Amino acid sequence: MEWFIIVLALGVAIGPILYLMPTQRDRYITGLRAQARKLGYTVQLDKVLKLNPDADERVTAGGSLRQSAVSCTRYQLPLGVTLNAVSPILMLRIPSNPTIPVERLATHWGVNGLDVSQLKSAARWQNDTGSLTDLVAVLDQMPADVLAVQLDRRFIAAFWREQNPGSQASQKGQTNKAQGGLAQLPWFWPASGKQPATLDDLPALQALDRVMRSLLNTVKKHWGTSGQ
Repeated sequence: MEWFIIVLALGVAIGPILYLMPTQRDRYITGLRAQARKLGYTVQLDKVLKLNPDADERVTAGGSLRQSAVSCTRYQLPLGVTLNAVSPILMLRIPSNPTIPVERLATHWGVNGLDVSQLKSAARWQNDTGSLTDLVAVLDQMPADVLAVQLDRRFIAAFWREQNPGSQASQKGQTNKAQGGLAQLPWFWPASGKQPATLDDLPALQALDRVMRSLLNTVKKHWGTSGQ
């Protein structure tokens, strides 16, 4: 009985501390965003319209229509110039079975078919087939968890889910170690994992940055500069 009371007391004392300790996901995200800021990105939490909501997500309990959104993080990169000729647009990655109207600009990219301003912008892009073709060629290189890309006169932005491509491999490695009989931490201890220290530790960010720089150059190539 005494041992049970001791263990219970330790659990009560240690529990809140463990709850506040960062998880492996927290450490990854912290390192990811810190490195992105060093590359010149503005990083902030945001949302993107969900193009394939089910019936329950499109209507409230009271019968009112609503727009479902997916939480993500906005990675914004300045163009360094003002391109007044650019028609601002939010390009959404189209899921296999969209359930709300979409105006397609390419197989995998389009705009919200219920947004009049976006439809007008899409029409202007469609009238410039050369620019649109080059733009889509770059967009198709985006990581699969980039949900949308915004183009404006002063910046470009990617709406990213920030998935860690190495997390599954890491979990598999931990499982193999456990099966091999190696010593493990107590069940109550959070998963280990260091915070990424350099850009070399973040291949997903490297991939995103390469495409974003290519997109930036493509926009400047077609739309030129018109002064700050």
